[in-house]
Amino acid sequence: MQFRTFGRFGYQVSQLGFGAMRLPTKEDGTVDFDRAVSLIRRAVELGINFIDSHHFYHNGDSEVAVGRAIRGLRDRVYLQTKTPMYREVESEDVRWRWLETALEKLGTDYIDCYLAHSLTWERFRKEFDPFMKLAQKAKDQGMIRHIGFSFHDTAEALRKIIDTDAFDCMTVQYNMINRSLEEPIAYAHEKGMGVVIMGPVGGGSLAAPSAEIAKLLPEQAKSSAEIALRFVLANPNISLALSGMSTMRQLEENVAVAEQEVVLSADDYGRIREVLDEKRRLSELYCTGCRYCMPCPNGVDIPANFELMNLHRIYGVTETAKERYARLVARKASAGDCLECGECEPKCPQRIPIMEQLKEVAEVLG
Repeated sequence: MQFRTFGRFGYQVSQLGFGAMRLPTKEDGTVDFDRAVSLIRRAVELGINFIDSHHFYHNGDSEVAVGRAIRGLRDRVYLQTKTPMYREVESEDVRWRWLETALEKLGTDYIDCYLAHSLTWERFRKEFDPFMKLAQKAKDQGMIRHIGFSFHDTAEALRKIIDTDAFDCMTVQYNMINRSLEEPIAYAHEKGMGVVIMGPVGGGSLAAPSAEIAKLLPEQAKSSAEIALRFVLANPNISLALSGMSTMRQLEENVAVAEQEVVLSADDYGRIREVLDEKRRLSELYCTGCRYCMPCPNGVDIPANFELMNLHRIYGVTETAKERYARLVARKASAGDCLECGECEPKCPQRIPIMEQLKEVAEVLG
């Protein structure tokens, strides 16, 4: 396993971290604790020393599984867990109880990284002061070592949060087809923050076979998922990438990549970035995701439909695009729900023929 320095704090973390949000489950959907514990312990044996969980993953059982798995191994791993900022609480006493419960379930008296989970700029403005008061109190009492956040918003908002200098670390999404946070990731690294990446394989979207992605590294990688992981790990501004693994095979394949001292040569990394830049420019010819067309009076999520079409048309990830389109259908937000009222088209700064293109999306992905 290859290791990297975690921000300005000096200690070494494995460049591959274990994300405990997709643990093995039984037929009824509950965590299969025997398999989950074996999987996590095997990950530690293979050199992974950073484990990420959350109070509500697997209906609260993720932290339980991690706690059982690291029994006797606590001094070999760094633990990260989170409190959900998307849940309103009557008082910060609720969040304090969640923290105490997390410590109990994890079987430890301290958490290395405690995150304000799923921050947006609006949530940050509303919740920053009470969260920091709680987190600092916990830090002063030795219950947590680092205060961080996970993030789902724009690059501009992320940079503003980084500039508060209030946080030690952050967990953000970054992968081959979603590089919108690349600049603030580099900025956070420069400022000495620990930078943890979630979704290096796009939440599984890049795991499906893709001839387009395979062309990026035709002789070295066995799968689209491997190319995606290599690309993220080749970024020198990250501390580690989390992977939500549910099988021994996934674990061993990912570790095989993370064990390599050079995951991508400088030439390959530069060439892949050039190709991805061109693909991004091509995708923006269809839709930049500005959302000026929204809201649709009929409930169609126009940018989401076009994003899925780009996954199919530009990146060749057709299987994933169709699966996600089916979710839009279930939400009545798919291209097929367009009633051609025409309200969206005058709002589009690129003058995209939205109604016509939505018909194409419905035909191809529906």
